[in-house]
Amino acid sequence: MNYFKIDIQRLFTNKMVLTLIVVLLCISIIDPITVFRHFSKFPESANTIGQNPFQFWMLMNSVSWGNSLYNNMFWIITVILTGLIYYEDKSTSMYMYQIIRKGKTQYLVSKFLSTGLFSFFIVFLILEINIFMTYTIFSDTNNITDYYGRLTPHEGSFVYKAFTENPINAVHIYTILNAFVISLFAIFSLCISMLLNFSNRYVTLLLPVILLYGIHFIFDSYPVLFDYNIRMILQPRAVSALTNIISWNDVFISLGGWLLVNLLLMCTIFYKLRDSYE
Repeated sequence: MNYFKIDIQRLFTNKMVLTLIVVLLCISIIDPITVFRHFSKFPESANTIGQNPFQFWMLMNSVSWGNSLYNNMFWIITVILTGLIYYEDKSTSMYMYQIIRKGKTQYLVSKFLSTGLFSFFIVFLILEINIFMTYTIFSDTNNITDYYGRLTPHEGSFVYKAFTENPINAVHIYTILNAFVISLFAIFSLCISMLLNFSNRYVTLLLPVILLYGIHFIFDSYPVLFDYNIRMILQPRAVSALTNIISWNDVFISLGGWLLVNLLLMCTIFYKLRDSYE
C-alpha cells in the first residue's frame, strides 16, 4: 500500500479541495480578462497607465479584484489544501487501519509530503496560468510609462537583479515563493490539527487560520519586523513601494524560520505519538 499515492489521490478527489482549485482557477483566468475589458472602455487611461503585462499579473495588480480576493483568502487556502484528511482519518477507522498496517512513521511522513507537494504544485500551476493569461492578453512590453516605473523594484531588493535581466524572471520568482510559502503553511496547519486533535471539523478548519493571522498581525504591528514579514515578502509591490529594502538574506531568514517551526512541530508530533495508538 503506497500511502503517499493514496493521500495525493484523496486530496485530488476531496470536494473542499476541488472547490478551492476551481475558484482559484477562475480567479486566475478571469481577473486579467476583466482588467483588459476595463481598459478597452477607457483607451485614454490605457495609454496613460500602459499595457505592459508586468503591471497586470494578479500578484502585482493590487487594485484588481483577483488580487484582493487571493490575499483575503490566503490563510484559509493553506488550511483547505490539507483536505482535512487527517481529521477524517481520526474520525473513522482509517487511522488505526493505516498505522497498524505500516506504522506511524510511514503514515505521518506520507501526510507531510503529500500535503506539502500537493499544495506547492497546485498553487504554482494556478499562478502560472494567470501569468500566461496576462502575458497573452497584454502584450505591449515596449511602452514604458511612469506607472510602470513606479513598479520597478528598489536596487538591492531580492528580485532587482532578476527584474533587470528580464521582468518575467521576477514574476516567476514570486510564483515559486507564493507556492512554497503556502505549502509551508499547509504543513503548519496539518501539524496543528495533529497536535491538538479537535473533534469538531470547523474548529480544526479555523484554528490554524486564526493562529496564522495572529502571527501575521504581530509582524504587521512592529516596523522592525517588516523585512521578515512573509506576507510582505510575497507581495511584489513591497519591493517598490516600501522604503525598506527586502534582500535575499531577509527572505532566507523568514523562510528558514518557518521551516524551523514546521520541523519542531513535526518532531513534537513524532515524539507525542511514538507509543500512542489513539
